[in-house]
Amino acid sequence: MKYILFLLLPASLLFGADVNVSDTDIVERVINFVIFVAILWYLVADKLKNVFATRREKISKRLDEVQDKLKTAKKAKEQALRRLEEAKEKASDMVATAKKEAYLVMQKIDEQSKIDIENIMKNNETLMDFEQKKMEREVVEEILLELFKTKIGSFETSDYINILNKKVA
Repeated sequence: MKYILFLLLPASLLFGADVNVSDTDIVERVINFVIFVAILWYLVADKLKNVFATRREKISKRLDEVQDKLKTAKKAKEQALRRLEEAKEKASDMVATAKKEAYLVMQKIDEQSKIDIENIMKNNETLMDFEQKKMEREVVEEILLELFKTKIGSFETSDYINILNKKVA
């Protein structure tokens, strides 16, 4: 009751009225207010508890959902990072393999080129030998035809054979 008087005292000073506590019905009003709060608490307390409990459950569910999403996002991130690392390893392996294959192909091409060059040189030598022999035959044939036409020299068959052997050999 002392506390209520202190609350009313500043209000009386503000309005400039004389307040006599015995003239007021403050005690009855306080009792009515306490009864009103008790009835209100009796009627609304369970409903308020239920509302707050359901709200707490909803918040808890949302928190669990967010945590589950966070976990799945972390797992997806880890999987993506693993796949990235695997892709990097595969790419480096592919590059290394490509380099090895390119080196092997270059070696095969180099070897094949050397073989081809050797074959071309052998064929060229064979062709040159063939052309030289052909030219020698033509020269011998031409000389013999000239000799037979002019009859400048009469040779015997053994002389012809010796001359031909010297020219061909």
